[in-house]
Amino acid sequence: MHHELSIAEKIRHYIESKITPEELKNISKITIGVGKLAMVDKGHIKEAFDLIKENTDFKNVEIDFITDELHYQCRSCGKEFFSKNLETRCPECGGSIRVKDGDQIYIKTVSYK
Repeated sequence: MHHELSIAEKIRHYIESKITPEELKNISKITIGVGKLAMVDKGHIKEAFDLIKENTDFKNVEIDFITDELHYQCRSCGKEFFSKNLETRCPECGGSIRVKDGDQIYIKTVSYK
């Protein structure tokens, strides 16, 4: 959970650095995009965020998650495609593929009251 605590703190600090204190008081929800290969426990991030938000302007902020599809590119034909599943071959030509996107954690949206 130590890794997830660090992520929760980075989310809080990043938002604090980008908006005014007045705007901060009006946040109702933060949606976090998580790539399928991000290798984090969303439940632990939520627990960590709930822990660090006590006695701050984030105390009433809800945190939510969206799992992003994986973005692939074929090494042979160059076709790019998305999938919710771990793929090993290009659907177009059967060639080998590489993961182009899908291991990030990022702030997708910030909702206000």
